[in-house]
Amino acid sequence: MRNWNMRIKILAGSASEEVLREEFKKGKKASEARLGEHFLFYRYFIRIRAIAYEEITRAYLRIESGESGDLPVTEHYLMLIDKQGRVHKLRMEHREDVEEVLSYLKEHFSGIEIGHYKK
Repeated sequence: MRNWNMRIKILAGSASEEVLREEFKKGKKASEARLGEHFLFYRYFIRIRAIAYEEITRAYLRIESGESGDLPVTEHYLMLIDKQGRVHKLRMEHREDVEEVLSYLKEHFSGIEIGHYKK
């Protein structure tokens, strides 16, 4: 089933809607992320965002903990920093999903710094 209303918002980089849709379809699924040839896609409910790998300067895992009522809650985020210094916080269901994306980035894009280091 094709979803012709699928809109992809570009966070950084540029490509036509048609090119983005095709790359999204062919990309390797990694939970909420999809690893295309030139773009990393992130899907949250019906929204899809894309960022060109060439625009990413750093990527790392961020873990936030807190409580919801009496229950402890842990959230995992794929954090991406682009060439303009903008920070993109992409919520992922599991830590392993973020680590899978980070491993892919490390293996295929040597120009992206992986990890977060306190100054």
